[in-house]
Amino acid sequence: MSSISATASHGSLHTHEKPLNSSNVGGKFIQPKVQHRKGLLGTLARHQIDAPLIAILTILGTYALFPNSFAKKFLFFQEYDAITNTYEKSWEDLYFCLFWVTVFTFLRAAVMTYILMPMAARFGATTDRSILRFAEQGWICIYYSCSWVLGMYCIQLTPTWNNWFVWFHTDQFFDSYPLTALPVITKYYYWLQFSFWIQQMFVLCIEAPRKDFLAMISHHFVTVLLIICSFLLDVTTFGTAVFVSMDLADVVLALGKCLKYVGMPDSICDPVFACFMFIWIYTRHFLYGHIIYAWTIYAGEYYTKTTHYTITGLLLVLQSLMFFWLWSIFRIVYKMFASKGGVVDDRSEDEEEIVTAPEHVHHNTKQRR
Repeated sequence: MSSISATASHGSLHTHEKPLNSSNVGGKFIQPKVQHRKGLLGTLARHQIDAPLIAILTILGTYALFPNSFAKKFLFFQEYDAITNTYEKSWEDLYFCLFWVTVFTFLRAAVMTYILMPMAARFGATTDRSILRFAEQGWICIYYSCSWVLGMYCIQLTPTWNNWFVWFHTDQFFDSYPLTALPVITKYYYWLQFSFWIQQMFVLCIEAPRKDFLAMISHHFVTVLLIICSFLLDVTTFGTAVFVSMDLADVVLALGKCLKYVGMPDSICDPVFACFMFIWIYTRHFLYGHIIYAWTIYAGEYYTKTTHYTITGLLLVLQSLMFFWLWSIFRIVYKMFASKGGVVDDRSEDEEEIVTAPEHVHHNTKQRR
């Protein structure tokens, strides 16, 4: 279940952008100035590094001094079975989730501010907006690359795994039902994904709004709801399968956008977009379709009609959103051939020119060379 936070804005991005406000003064890269939202969201946006860091260091410091204190619940799962090397689910797992929502908030802001933004300027980004967008997409590319690899490892530990053409055995999703206990690596993977998605909801609220904001917020809401249901219904294998079928496309999408933001030619960006389009259709419609089929056919044996139909409806809502963005992809392809000038981002030109970023973005400097 990937972010899809800017699905239509990929490939060659021809947008109206403001001149670069950041500069290279005395060999130092000055981070681009940004305008924040007002109110509580603006305050949160300005303190995405310092506030989470204080909380993280407090918890780590407390645990270092008092290993058996309450801080331990934020760092480790509690219900461990040494015989089976698994973790049982527990309401105390929510402490771990809260801690990692904080960690992801800090990591995203820090990596964007101190690594990706200077990298964008060094590699040739020419506007404040392109620097900020490069940083956002660079973070997405980093995270989903890691999550997809780990997710594929976890799914291959289950009987559900088939082969690299059709990833899943649709009749094996309920093989070990109910999954009340998870292998150590799967437990950490699943809760890290859940934490990331909670943090993504926060990101969606503070980032500049786009034309498909309603579709994105609907996607995020359905995704989080499905993750929660997978916990409650003991079907985390389904959740892992959905994660891996969604994450790969976002890796290629983010990579292509990063290349365009630093001025790579269409001869490089367009093939990346073509690869993204193929992966999107294969993973988010073909493979995800297998998951919907498996749930529709087999879940009725284990759940009431209400539960069965509710989850089926949520899965179909997610698929309908995928088709919505697929239509946007086809529009982009059409414009590419019609304009003969590369793939056009038809959303970015109407996007608000208010870009949010951490407070440290315009208070710190980094060496450009």
